[in-house]
Amino acid sequence: MLRVNIYIPEEMDTKLEFVAQDQRKVKAEVVREALALGLRAMQPKSASAQALVDLAKHAEKTPSQGKVPKDFVKNMDFYTWGGDKRD
Repeated sequence: MLRVNIYIPEEMDTKLEFVAQDQRKVKAEVVREALALGLRAMQPKSASAQALVDLAKHAEKTPSQGKVPKDFVKNMDFYTWGGDKRD
């Protein structure tokens, strides 16, 4: 386990002390649990979910109505992701 030093406001320390006493735990354990919960809430759900969001953003740029290029099927990767066009 690693040691990390942080600064917290006095009011937070008072709340931390109260929770630690109420749960009969040391303050460090309460901090670790709260940090784990907070990180879980802040962390993206998964890399695959972010990949789907990125895919949706790219799909919005892909022509689907109106003037669709004649070579769209042949150069789908170009129109979707960019890069080089096939001849």
